[in-house]
Amino acid sequence: MGKTARLLIGIPFCFTLLVAWFAWSAFHAAPQLAAENLRGAGLSISAAIEQLAVADPSFSSLARYTTPDVAYFALIDRQGIVRFHTNQSLIGQPYHISTQAAFKEGVSEQRERLGTGERVYLLRTKVHTTRDEYLLILALHTYRADQVIRRAKTGVTVVSALTVALWGLTLLLFAFLRREERHRKEMSRREELARLGEMGAVMAHEIRNPLAGIKGFAQLVETASDLEQARRHADKIVTQSLRMEALVNDLLAFARDDQGMREMNDLSALVQDCAVLLRPEAATQNVAIEVTVPAQIKVQVVADRVVQLLLNLMKNAIQAMPDGGLLAVGLQQKSGYVHISVRDNGSGISQEHIDRIFEPFWTSKAQGTGIGLALCRKVAEEHGGRITVESTVGAGTEFVVSLPVKSGSQGN
Repeated sequence: MGKTARLLIGIPFCFTLLVAWFAWSAFHAAPQLAAENLRGAGLSISAAIEQLAVADPSFSSLARYTTPDVAYFALIDRQGIVRFHTNQSLIGQPYHISTQAAFKEGVSEQRERLGTGERVYLLRTKVHTTRDEYLLILALHTYRADQVIRRAKTGVTVVSALTVALWGLTLLLFAFLRREERHRKEMSRREELARLGEMGAVMAHEIRNPLAGIKGFAQLVETASDLEQARRHADKIVTQSLRMEALVNDLLAFARDDQGMREMNDLSALVQDCAVLLRPEAATQNVAIEVTVPAQIKVQVVADRVVQLLLNLMKNAIQAMPDGGLLAVGLQQKSGYVHISVRDNGSGISQEHIDRIFEPFWTSKAQGTGIGLALCRKVAEEHGGRITVESTVGAGTEFVVSLPVKSGSQGN
């Protein structure tokens, strides 16, 4: 779960940093953007007022000039007298500031609170007409320009809420995955315990029978009337001991993980060697072994594990032909895989059993542990391959093992 956890934390963390930087940048730039909007609007309106004043020195046309952004505007002459004001009652009245200083300043801007409580943007600039020069006092509403700031604040709020929600969902998902991981480990542990219990039961059953035979034949050796009879009983003891040894070897092979070094091996030679080993056993059951393999096929495998796989499949095929028959082993390379086929013309496997034959400790034989085919599948999967089976009752069975020519893992 380590990689998943890093992704769960890393992605929201990077997203949070990116969004926080974007929101902070937008919020930080909002006041300056609002001020620039007001300044631009103020200069545009002052230019329009100046044009109207030049065109109409009586200023009567200014009374009809209106725009939603203007709170008020006034023209003041050098003597400090209001020559025009949007509030007609103030025309001709002295203005309350030093016009001389204002004329010297040129363009100035500030925020000012009106008697109504509204804060406006106040622009002072000079307006030139054909007759004289005037000081323009222009007050603009700021709500449209300040909308940029409000949107930035709203954006920060929304982003903060979304970020909190994202982290909440992330932590919830993380907790859920942790719980699922614990649950999976617990289920895996229970399955392992169940498998160990099943293995113990199989071992107890399978070992008890040979032990009983060994004990019985050992007692018979003690009471044997001659050496020949004692030898026959001793042979039985050896047979039962070999049976126990084979069982223990199968269990150890199944429990073992692939720890071998994968090297390039001649799979054709391995198949031939396995056939040579089993020909004596096959001959006792009138089974002929036919091997069809190329001269050489190099495959990257753990040799002893593949030999275990081949021997199990070929022994099963021999046992499936108690009345004799033909065991055909083939080998071919195709599309980066080597395909090993083990075919017999024995009794076959019923459809109700074929879905279970690769389950550990499941067997349809009177004597058997059900480990052989499970081990075959495990070895094939260890090498990145697979094993398939096709069977017809009364006609025979064919197992096909597909192994990649070069394994992606080198082993330890």
